[in-house]
Amino acid sequence: MLILIATLHVRASAQAVPLAAGCLKASLPADLQQQTQLIDLFPEIETAPLCQQLLDLNPTVIAFPLYVWNRNQILHICQQLRQKQPELILLAGGPEASADSQKVIEEGRLDGVIRGEGEVSFTDLITQLCAGEPATNMTGFLSAKQDRPEIPPAAVCPDLSLLPSPWLSGQLPLKKNCGVLWEVARGCQFNCAFCYDAKGLQGVRPLPVERLRQELQLFAKHRVAQVWILDSTFNAPPERGKQLLEMLLEIAPEIHYHIEAKADFLDTATIELLAQLSCSVQIGLQSATAHILKPLHRNLLPKQMERQLKQMSQAGITFGLDLIYGLPGDNHAGFEKSLDFSLQLQPNQVDIFPLAVLPGTELFAQQEMFGIQGAPHPPYLLQANKTYSEQDLDKSRLLAAATDIFYNRGRAVGFFLQLCNTLKLPPSSFLQQFADWLSQHKNMNREKILDIEPWQPQDIITLQQQYIAHQLATKKQAKLINVATDLINYHFLCAETLLAEDCQPGGQIPAKKNRDQLHWKLNPAVNIQPFHFALEDLEMVGGEPLETIFKQLTPEPEHAIFLRQQGEVIIESLDADFAILLNRAREEKRTEQLLQGLDRQSAAELFDFAVTQGLLLPSLK
Repeated sequence: MLILIATLHVRASAQAVPLAAGCLKASLPADLQQQTQLIDLFPEIETAPLCQQLLDLNPTVIAFPLYVWNRNQILHICQQLRQKQPELILLAGGPEASADSQKVIEEGRLDGVIRGEGEVSFTDLITQLCAGEPATNMTGFLSAKQDRPEIPPAAVCPDLSLLPSPWLSGQLPLKKNCGVLWEVARGCQFNCAFCYDAKGLQGVRPLPVERLRQELQLFAKHRVAQVWILDSTFNAPPERGKQLLEMLLEIAPEIHYHIEAKADFLDTATIELLAQLSCSVQIGLQSATAHILKPLHRNLLPKQMERQLKQMSQAGITFGLDLIYGLPGDNHAGFEKSLDFSLQLQPNQVDIFPLAVLPGTELFAQQEMFGIQGAPHPPYLLQANKTYSEQDLDKSRLLAAATDIFYNRGRAVGFFLQLCNTLKLPPSSFLQQFADWLSQHKNMNREKILDIEPWQPQDIITLQQQYIAHQLATKKQAKLINVATDLINYHFLCAETLLAEDCQPGGQIPAKKNRDQLHWKLNPAVNIQPFHFALEDLEMVGGEPLETIFKQLTPEPEHAIFLRQQGEVIIESLDADFAILLNRAREEKRTEQLLQGLDRQSAAELFDFAVTQGLLLPSLK
């Protein structure tokens, strides 16, 4: 008997970890683990070859974790599998199977679904199937064979300390520089009307501390690069959050952590611990209007949040904010207000989502009361509510896209407010005018602006510079264009360098006597950038208004180099001859071509330095 647990991921990435599947397999008895295989699937694979890939393994059972993003595709796959092999046992679990059990069974022609936490129920189900016994009267399991199915309560593992770790048991392999989804607790003490995190069981159940310590030690041993901490509010209550941060700093401080936090509980001690850690913190604001949040069981104290987030900024902590447009009682003007509030706090990014009316949530159950018209199928996006018209939703969708392009993908956090202040525009108006400019001056249709995924930072920076030049010229401030251009280039390259690979020689460095015969090229991990003003002066002016900066600076064109070595970001002005030499190497050239016209002795020394530091790499020609 072969059991497949197949996970359809959003995309291939460091986050594409089959955690739910690993937990299920780890919970099975040893003999059944040997008969179980984890399969990773990706949405770009067409249905027919994907089904054949699964059937070629000759499984008896295939189980799928079901989420909003993969429900439609998974259930279509199940229909095809049922048609091709009717006797195959098809099962599903996860949030979609728990919240919409009967429809999931019908749409996918499944044999049943497991509702709630699946480890114990899945083990019992597979054990009974192996024994040839009917799979009925099982906690959390809804069978398609029940004549009059009553939806069973969601399964809840009674004792998390009894669950084996998918990491410590080796069900999920670890590789150097890989990513990890790390479960540290289950549940949520809050009950937001739009969220399914509480899963019908309000309250937080932490996993055993000793298990977490051992998993962290394992991650450190295998040199894991990133860990996404799966806890919707790691710092609720605050003491638990501080204990977790202390453990991260003690055992694996070299790993980068992605953490979700509640701003209300970000006290000084927590911020000080976060500042010592390599991490990014995501905070769910959702709206900056307290009366919009109150019916959704969320509180907001704007002044307190502003104070805490400014403290995080001063501590150098990378943080992002989440916003939702389409909330009951809100409208497009309210969304603009929330966006302005968020961007004034200078988050490293703002993630903006349309309201999804998820099955199993309070909003879904009370759509009529909230005046909600929601799409009946995934991703369940709001179509309108009493205060948020379709026209408002269209406006908010475009503004959200413009924010993602200019601010998030355009690495704009370091200069954005300076530009807004110079143009005397609130952030939302600045970004709306950017969307209008793309349409009117770059002839981009709405669909291209809304299709976020193809947008690349290298393309956006050019548009940023052109848009700012247009705005400044329109406002009779063309003299500030060079200052703005330099700031955009500087902050963009700082961000790019933080994300870049280390600059180092590519293999063994050729002996000096052999270097003249080789072709050389600039290391792709190195950026050379011309500036209108001296780099040292630009770095000193900080966040002052562009008009003030312009008065302080004297035009002094020069080139600067941006690179990382041993994890450290290096930004330095370049000697004129060195800049010429390195710029020539953007295209492959022989040593003689790189040195032509330069002082021979000093240029040769610069060339040797560039080779030994890995700034120049020998071509394979």
